[in-house]
Amino acid sequence: MLIAAGREMLEADGLRGFSLRALSRKARVSHAAPVHHFKTLSAFLAECRSDGFRELSDALEAAKAGASPSPTDILCHMAIAYLKFGVAYPVMLRVMFDKDTAPPKSHDPTSQSRRAYLLLEEAVRATLPDVTQRAPEFDVRINAVWSLIHGFVILHNEDQICTQSDPPMTTGHMLVTALSALLGSKYPKDLEGTL
Repeated sequence: MLIAAGREMLEADGLRGFSLRALSRKARVSHAAPVHHFKTLSAFLAECRSDGFRELSDALEAAKAGASPSPTDILCHMAIAYLKFGVAYPVMLRVMFDKDTAPPKSHDPTSQSRRAYLLLEEAVRATLPDVTQRAPEFDVRINAVWSLIHGFVILHNEDQICTQSDPPMTTGHMLVTALSALLGSKYPKDLEGTL
């Protein structure tokens, strides 16, 4: 209940002015209730972050399950799921990746942030079947894919997507077109109606 109320507050008002005391007012609980569960604001944000990554990971898994077996199709569907999550929860996305509030990068496969990364890593690995995971080409590909997807989401959320086409392309359409070009393929036809 506190996490849901806190995430709602974060999306409405952002991090500025957010406090456990304000959360207790919003959730209509005693001022001590949030502190009983979360000793500090950082602990609360860590729990929110984990919750956000769990939702993102679930969305990525569902997108993968709904795509054809083609590696490009899987990545394009996952990219659209990432975009939808980021557009629905722009403040949460910033909290999830904010270096000032995030804990150190985890390699624990059970952490929710690692789960999201491993899903992306697996999908990217399928686009480079003859390249080992430790090869420089793999590092370049996964960072290029992740940067492309995350960058489109951030630009969209900041209302900075540039489009001069007539009619204008949607952010989703540009994202899957750019991602497909990066992978040397065409984007999935079944996405056309959703872009």
